[in-house]
Amino acid sequence: MLTGYIGTYNTASTKGIYQFSYEENSGKISDIQSFLSIDDAKCIDRYENILIITTSKNNKSGIALVDISTKTILDEILLENSSPCFVKHHDDFIYTANYHDGVVMVYQIVNNKLKLIKQISIQNKAGCHQVVLYKNYLIVPCLLLDQVRIFDINNDYDLVKTLTFPAKTGPRHGVFNHDYSHFYLVSELSSEFFDFSVDNLEFTLNTKLNLLPKDKLDNTSSAAIRITKDNRFIYISTRGADLLTVISLENKPEIIQQINSGGMHPRDFILSEDEQYLLVVNKDTDDMSSFQLDKTNGKIVKLINTDKVPHAIGIIL
Repeated sequence: MLTGYIGTYNTASTKGIYQFSYEENSGKISDIQSFLSIDDAKCIDRYENILIITTSKNNKSGIALVDISTKTILDEILLENSSPCFVKHHDDFIYTANYHDGVVMVYQIVNNKLKLIKQISIQNKAGCHQVVLYKNYLIVPCLLLDQVRIFDINNDYDLVKTLTFPAKTGPRHGVFNHDYSHFYLVSELSSEFFDFSVDNLEFTLNTKLNLLPKDKLDNTSSAAIRITKDNRFIYISTRGADLLTVISLENKPEIIQQINSGGMHPRDFILSEDEQYLLVVNKDTDDMSSFQLDKTNGKIVKLINTDKVPHAIGIIL
């Protein structure tokens, strides 16, 4: 049995971070309960025995380190006006993106404390939504600018490249394949999937797929994207339409399946370590669902079970 963690939006019914049990053999989720009551803990990651979470206090926002064993806050840095919408670590470095403030923050964990390394100021309301590591670069989708900006870590995080998209595309999240020869991106506003070939800083668009018909885009927004370890399949969630989309990367990218996410507003999802199951949190129906996957063809086979969790936003296992 494994323990996972869920971040939630701040509402009267939520209690910060939740934990859940996950049965590896069956894919069943259970025993969802409050782990730590704290404001604005919507985004979450794990570093060893520490949870890295977004949080807010006294009208300032940022991130905190939480000891999983003792449920105590080890450290926090709150320098932003609104809470980040993305947090991810690589080794002992932490990267956050802030949608409203338009900043990317880089931290380092040193002796269980946070050290601010760099604040990259892009633009107020830039819609910064993710930070992706690529060689010595940070790739930052800026949803409200219809751009992806690339910064050089070795040159004081200077801007070195900008990918520009048509107006109202809203690039949101991206993933690389294992050898970094392809960058796959999902857009929020246009609900499109982009496949770029990558050669150093040259990004060449190969394929663009519509996840929804153009006349069905109202009140919909695509969100999370994941790739399998063998680089054969992509999974994408779309809110409003409440869909999980499966894309095959064999030959050329093509949509092979679209099914209901098990609830409303699938904000985030993850694949289990063995990639036998997909776990998705649906914010507007206050629930979380587990689906079985067919590793041979990548398709979602069946719903395993659903359990309740209020206003879930982020999930880790």
